[in-house]
Amino acid sequence: MAATTPPQEVTDAPSPAATSVPQGPFIEAVDGEFGENDSALGFDDNGSSTNSLSSSVHRHRQENGRRYHAYKDGVYHLPNDDSEQDRLDLQHHLFSLTFDGKLFTSPIEKPLHRVLDVGTGTGIWAIDFADEHPESEIIAIDLSPIQPSFAPPNVQFQIDDLEESWTFASKFDFIYARMMTGSFLNWPRFMEQSFEGLAPGGWIEFADIVFPARCDDDTMPPSTALAGFGNLYLEASQKVGRPTDSATRYKKQLEDAGFVNVKEVVYKWPQSAWPRDAKFRELGLWTMENWVGGLEGLSMAFFTRGLGWSKEELEVYLVKVRQDMRNRKIHAYWPIYVVYGQKPE
Repeated sequence: MAATTPPQEVTDAPSPAATSVPQGPFIEAVDGEFGENDSALGFDDNGSSTNSLSSSVHRHRQENGRRYHAYKDGVYHLPNDDSEQDRLDLQHHLFSLTFDGKLFTSPIEKPLHRVLDVGTGTGIWAIDFADEHPESEIIAIDLSPIQPSFAPPNVQFQIDDLEESWTFASKFDFIYARMMTGSFLNWPRFMEQSFEGLAPGGWIEFADIVFPARCDDDTMPPSTALAGFGNLYLEASQKVGRPTDSATRYKKQLEDAGFVNVKEVVYKWPQSAWPRDAKFRELGLWTMENWVGGLEGLSMAFFTRGLGWSKEELEVYLVKVRQDMRNRKIHAYWPIYVVYGQKPE
């Protein structure tokens, strides 16, 4: 594939603000200068589709100084090393803050006997869910064996690829997929397999970021590094066949697969602590930490594999991106799409 040359300045990228997306609440910015104190806050599933946990499944692979999964090598574009695991746990806190401590938003009224956690990562969501729902059995799937050895007895971590055909012996009552954008080549097939994998009346819920970042005023023109970064990230993900704007299509894909009671809600994560509202301001502080601290890992594989950049070119480019991510005069935010639906009774 053709390589995209790293820009010296991004001056002609389309404005993210011009992209038509469902609008969440308007976020009012803080007036004036910022003080120093604002900078920080401070069960065995015998019939499942799981592959046996062979030594190859447990191996990892190094690339450009970061560690990645070796099982189904190259399928997932984010690392699995300690730094990324820390970022994933911080991201879990962001979602908890966004949803006021709730682990999901679907209007589920029936008991959840079997739950599937798609792309469990460090397993933190599955563990919290298991603690809150001791009556549930949680099957938590990932390509990387980075989950803790000790977990509640009703959680089972499995290394598997959910792009393959599902052969679970029993149906699920709830499927949860968080931050899976950029992970699947064929989202309609995932929706169809989820529909078949759910018991009648079961629910599925997605929570996902959408690229590029947005802005509701004129503080993030196309010439900013942050605006250019979001567009390049989306381009890179499209070139590897795993676009990072996939959440904008979940609602229709769920409906096409046969789901009912489908609902889409768009939340906002401010890029920094620029909002006046206290909750949005705190979200912005944690979002900035999530991005700035994890930017290299979040970007490396997409830019080097998708755009043909070198590690050194990317590192130089990300200096300006980090500066914009910290700049509270840029009122940027990341759309967070939550989409859920129900299989008919």
